[in-house]
Amino acid sequence: MPKLPLKTSLLLQLTVRQTSVFIAFFVTALLGAAAGVIFAYAEDLPQITALDDYQPRTITRLLAVDGQELEQFATEKRVVITYDDIGPKVRAAILSTEDADFNQHFGLSASRILITAIRDLLTGELAGASTITQQLARNLFPIGREKTAERKIKEAILAIQIEKRYTKREIFTFYANQIYFGHGAYGVEAAARLYFDKAAKNLTVEEAATLAGLLQAPGRLSPFVNPARSLQRRNFVLGRMKDENYLSEQDLGLALNKPVVTRGHPASKQSPAPYFAEHIRQKLQKTYGTTALYEGGLTVETTLDLELQALA
Repeated sequence: MPKLPLKTSLLLQLTVRQTSVFIAFFVTALLGAAAGVIFAYAEDLPQITALDDYQPRTITRLLAVDGQELEQFATEKRVVITYDDIGPKVRAAILSTEDADFNQHFGLSASRILITAIRDLLTGELAGASTITQQLARNLFPIGREKTAERKIKEAILAIQIEKRYTKREIFTFYANQIYFGHGAYGVEAAARLYFDKAAKNLTVEEAATLAGLLQAPGRLSPFVNPARSLQRRNFVLGRMKDENYLSEQDLGLALNKPVVTRGHPASKQSPAPYFAEHIRQKLQKTYGTTALYEGGLTVETTLDLELQALA
């Protein structure tokens, strides 16, 4: 290989050196700007240590003498459960459709941010690229829900902080107990009981996919409101579960051929003893207060006999 003239060689070395200095300066400036943004917003953020004592609003349940439920009182219908009680089918359905890289990322998904940033530039809008951890931050902490750059920055910082403090199992459990599924049901357990009258861990794969499908738009995709759209969304989730290797081709085919079958309807659930239940509600509110009654998740055993009540 012929040698370059000394002058040309020196110019090339100088150019490479200048380029390296420019890149180093650019990266340093970028990191400095990022650090400045984080510092500017970090002091104004809520403390994620509040999750150490996670006590969301839950259902107060009124029970008859044999343990059957008479009535519920709640601002948010929620039953808090553990990670194992969520069930592998429900976990797979939610991860497949909401955050397939959940177990690999640090709270933010670089690929989703890049794709969404390009889409934002093309459309002139601020779309969502939220991971499960970011959604948890948005749902648990008062940072607002409007689509602004400031809110997204705060959400991202909180997500990173949450990932540093809690395990993936803990984060997913917080999320699964917190998220809204429509018709007043919060968390997968309350949703499983509302739509299918069974525990979340006992749901079939198609039932789990139906619940996961609701997260995009619970009001519009509810099987009680729009069965056709609910079925379409459920089948999309099943396809994502196949893509993420949670379902085989054969299992996917079987699940796609099954209809969405719900149990009951939220508007049809009435107490078998409404006057008795209201009497107990008033006594509970007077004794324990409104917050404990509607958010404290009390279990209240009564002397009411459902058979005698039906005869009366």
